Amino acid sequence: MIAAHDAFRDLVAAARRSPGARLVTISTIEVDENRMTRVYSTDPASYSVGGVGEPLREGDDDPWYDRVVVQQQPWASFDVEDLRANFADHELIESLGCGAIINVPVIHDGVTIGSINLLDADGRYDHSSVDAAIELAARIVPVLVSFDRATG
Repeated sequence: MIAAHDAFRDLVAAARRSPGARLVTISTIEVDENRMTRVYSTDPASYSVGGVGEPLREGDDDPWYDRVVVQQQPWASFDVEDLRANFADHELIESLGCGAIINVPVIHDGVTIGSINLLDADGRYDHSSVDAAIELAARIVPVLVSFDRATG
């Protein structure tokens, strides 16, 4: 597990350089079990790590799930208005000084196995930020694959 933790810290350092991030979380996704489990957080007091995992889908019509898990495309909310419209925990996010988010699927063998979630100030991200986040997600694939095997 130490190797995974070091890789997560390295990813956070890279994310803070480009595209920028006040908050970073990394989650594993188990589609068959409808579960997403946070395995790393730069703010564990606000976004805790571990546990049983939260339901992956909010319901049958879940735009985030469809975009990130099914279509395997990044989700980006570039401003606080879009964040408020799409994230139930927007008040907590805003209280942390964040108003923009990029969620990028981590994909292995054609399956979404996780996501990296970068949050920063309102208006901080643009389309080039999404490209930078995609590169970060590619770097973490082997870590989440081994992390999944190590935990179960």
